[in-house]
Amino acid sequence: MTYPIILCFNAHDPTGGAGVVADALTCASLETSAFTVTTALLTGDFSQLDAVCPLDADWIDDQARTLLEDSVIQAIKIGVLPDINMVRVIAEIISDYPQVPVILAPSILVADDDEENDAEEIVRAMLEMIVPNTHLLIVQKPMLAQLAEVRHDFASVAAHQPHALVAAHAQALLGMGCEYILVTDATAPDTQVVHQLFHDEGLLRTDSTARLADSFLGANSTLSAAITALIAHGQATPQAVGEGLEYTWQTLKHGISMGMGKKIPDRFFWTRTGDEVDAQPNASGLQRPNPSPSTLQ
Repeated sequence: MTYPIILCFNAHDPTGGAGVVADALTCASLETSAFTVTTALLTGDFSQLDAVCPLDADWIDDQARTLLEDSVIQAIKIGVLPDINMVRVIAEIISDYPQVPVILAPSILVADDDEENDAEEIVRAMLEMIVPNTHLLIVQKPMLAQLAEVRHDFASVAAHQPHALVAAHAQALLGMGCEYILVTDATAPDTQVVHQLFHDEGLLRTDSTARLADSFLGANSTLSAAITALIAHGQATPQAVGEGLEYTWQTLKHGISMGMGKKIPDRFFWTRTGDEVDAQPNASGLQRPNPSPSTLQ
């Protein structure tokens, strides 16, 4: 028996709330194997991130290529990008494996004492070298705007059609070669969190999930890993997005307190039985997404 394999480029978060540990747990929950290549080491807890230590880009290149040459990879997921050299190395790797779908859920974390790297320059490099080869870009609205506005001026749209600004940003990036863009807005004050999936054809689907009262560490890592896992299983991207969103919301609904700060998602919520389930409101019938492509609609 074998599982689909995902190659994950991400930071190591020692809490396990986010980063490569979160990727591996989410993939395991969805019957997928995660090959993890660590881009940076993080120092922090459930309340704050204290420090970022990027790893050597050449080491990243060697480790990733060793795995790619030894196994058949069904998808590549990219998370934390701590410097421009890392962007260049990962861009070269994915260009050598164009048949493997790339899911980009970028987080730009630069060490405080790193004078050679600037977050805006990393964003620009990512836009030019990785986004054109991306199958699915998963971003919050602020990152979407930052990427799109590197090359384009949206002042007129913002002034006269502010409701169309997100779509304009998305179409600008889709025009560079990116196939799908999932835009989320977890920071909005609304009672519902709205998620929009864009394609060349326009807005493909809109999903809303109830906003939960707690704060979470690793929600984005869980969402991007879940969608990647479902794509690796052969699901069509629009369906993988819908099921990944539902799975992620359930992991947050059953979130776990491990420290004095944010909760972390329970990626194995669907395994809980007895009193653990009964203690959760509306928790009957817990079920993970079916990772089989036979669920295609």
